[in-house]
Amino acid sequence: MEHPVLIYIPAVDELEIRVQEVTRYLGYGGNPAEGEDLKLIEKKIAEVKKIMAPKACYARYSFENDEENSMLTFPYGETKSEVLSRHLSGCSEVFIFAATIGAVFDRSLQRTRFLSMSETAVMQAVGAAAVEAVCDSVNGMLEQKAAEESKYLRARFSPGYGDFELENQRGIFSVLNPAKNVGITLMDTMIMAPEKSVTAVIGISDKPGRNGYET
Repeated sequence: MEHPVLIYIPAVDELEIRVQEVTRYLGYGGNPAEGEDLKLIEKKIAEVKKIMAPKACYARYSFENDEENSMLTFPYGETKSEVLSRHLSGCSEVFIFAATIGAVFDRSLQRTRFLSMSETAVMQAVGAAAVEAVCDSVNGMLEQKAAEESKYLRARFSPGYGDFELENQRGIFSVLNPAKNVGITLMDTMIMAPEKSVTAVIGISDKPGRNGYET
């Protein structure tokens, strides 16, 4: 079953950009940020929340999973991925989405590059945590939709992770048209613009994940 592409715009004040997530991207290795480092992170989180424009588009699709051959047939065509095939075992439908924090962040980041390398690094990390917060919001909204049908979601899975080749970006863009719907474009290098953008596949299952959770 194929559904229309829908737009989702989460409220910025409802998105949580976690300090712990920022420090993870900065390579703190689980250690907390303190003193001036923490102040800078909190400053950049506040700045990014003022300029970010979160948007996402998504649709629901039937798909086929030939687990024996690790071959998946999505609405845009076939792709081989042993890891994703296992991850989507037991699913016959998926949500596919594209999400971004918008282009203003990119312009602000470019200006910061001329001012301070340390602030640039922190802002990059905050941007990465911000788009993850958008994806978490998309996940939560889709979980509610699934729960209304007594269904469960698997963890989101993005092109470039494991053996799910980055080339799948082209297919996702062909079915969702993120350029038109939320202003995300795809370069020949498979890099998206705005920079802090994500595409992902989420399996829909009749049963919780293998560990008994909605993973």
